[in-house]
Amino acid sequence: MVLRILSFVRVHPFRLVALLVAVVLSVAGCTSDAPAPGSSSSPMEAAPGRTLRIVAGSEHQSVLEEIVLPWCREKGYSCAYELKGSVDQSRILSAGGSDRYDAYWFASSVFAQLGNTDGRLTDVQPMFLTPIVYAGWASEMQRLGFGPASDVSVEQVLDAVEGGRTTVWATNPTQSNSGATMYFAFLNWFAGNGPGQALTMEQLASPQVADGISRFVRAMDRTPPSTGTMMNECLEAGPATCKTLFTYEDLVIEKNLELVAAGREPLTVVYPQGALAISDAPLGYFPRADAENATRRTIFTELQQYLLHDDGAKRALAGLGRRPADSVGLSMDNPDQNVFNPAWGIRTDVRAQAITFPAAPVIQKALDDYHVRYRQPANVAYCLDGSGSMSGAGWDGVKAAAAELFDPDRAALNLLQTGPQDRTTLTIFNTDTAAGPLVLDGNDPAGLKRFQQQVDQYRPGGGTNMYGCLDAATRDLQADQRKRLIVLMTDGRSTTGGSREAVENTRRAGIPVVAIAFGDADPEQMQEVAKTTGGAFVKSDDLVAALRVAAGYR
Repeated sequence: MVLRILSFVRVHPFRLVALLVAVVLSVAGCTSDAPAPGSSSSPMEAAPGRTLRIVAGSEHQSVLEEIVLPWCREKGYSCAYELKGSVDQSRILSAGGSDRYDAYWFASSVFAQLGNTDGRLTDVQPMFLTPIVYAGWASEMQRLGFGPASDVSVEQVLDAVEGGRTTVWATNPTQSNSGATMYFAFLNWFAGNGPGQALTMEQLASPQVADGISRFVRAMDRTPPSTGTMMNECLEAGPATCKTLFTYEDLVIEKNLELVAAGREPLTVVYPQGALAISDAPLGYFPRADAENATRRTIFTELQQYLLHDDGAKRALAGLGRRPADSVGLSMDNPDQNVFNPAWGIRTDVRAQAITFPAAPVIQKALDDYHVRYRQPANVAYCLDGSGSMSGAGWDGVKAAAAELFDPDRAALNLLQTGPQDRTTLTIFNTDTAAGPLVLDGNDPAGLKRFQQQVDQYRPGGGTNMYGCLDAATRDLQADQRKRLIVLMTDGRSTTGGSREAVENTRRAGIPVVAIAFGDADPEQMQEVAKTTGGAFVKSDDLVAALRVAAGYR
């Protein structure tokens, strides 16, 4: 699958998540026509049993490319990896696993626990650690009183975030490990738990937790679907738009090295006291009953031991800002201060205990509650191209995507539930409005099913005029106080007039557009819509993945 994404916070390109997740106000990423990285050699050509295939979160790409694949080549093994989002990895595991993957490498234990409830993933060990930090441009953090080495309490962070003293970004916790790790740290704090006490189902149901976390997550200015996307967007947008964010420490280090090299202002980090949350990069083996299983397990065990105990590997991981897996809190011996730079607020002298993640049922309930209880209500309008050129595989892709989004059970599996205060509008356009608009207030299952039925029953035909649908959606959404988003999908070029006026109207209304270009769609036309409105551009022939990415921005 090739999925190309550009998103714009009035300006910025961005990367994707392999699961149709989120579309609300973000922007950022870059694409390339070069072959995608991912294998040290072709596993199809390797000798049987000498291949290890890893499915990993995008957070691990630099580790895979710079440390794992070179080790595999040196050992004479054929190692390959595929990047998948946390929810996808968890779903594959919970469904019984896949013959495509021998090892699963999550960013943190949150989604690993959800997928591995039956214990089929074995030999699971943390490979390295990185804490979730509250970060911002150095000048902004100084203005807030959060300078380097500051001891900042959760109360101070909440005062800044909820009091409107700054803007803050965090990834969607139902789609991204960094967002989920931050989310559970603050749930734990609102429950009054100490670091060693895990959140319980009873605490999750308490009014004090519900009220506290609702205020907190609704204060988020933007909730991109992945941490890499968010970091790219933030740096592209600059301090005028992206002031502070919750993110991984190691990504701050990576980006600060780039910023300093480019002569730009770096980010400063603080570690909110009482809500220290650490991602532990668990890597586990998925056994299969075949002749090569023992050899694959041996390769896997050698890789784990190399990452955990080889001095060269540990130096290389530290060079990428990853802390040793056996660290006590945030303490490190003799860190490289060019990487773990105290001028950026990076601490290596804190021995505080991190929060304990709850049991899998509590994790699942908390993630479900994010959509149906806590997050800001959203008003999302879908404008889908139903012209004649969409016949066949194109419309089959739309139907498959509609099932993922509007079938309540499947949406729950994707952690993309529609909330009880959401409004959803579906319009199918060709030369004019071909079907709809179909409108649903709330998340009534029968109402959501009608969206899926409308798509299933439609037969493509006619020409293409996306601007009419864009203009109508803007008029419907412009006065709404909820989070607003337009998802616009086409496989062609609109040749009708009124394009500039329609796009300008949407921009003036402050509504971001996720513009999905499918098949032979004109990318320049769609990029203009996304860039002008501060939304995102997605180029993909996989409509299920593209529409899931869009839906995740809610």
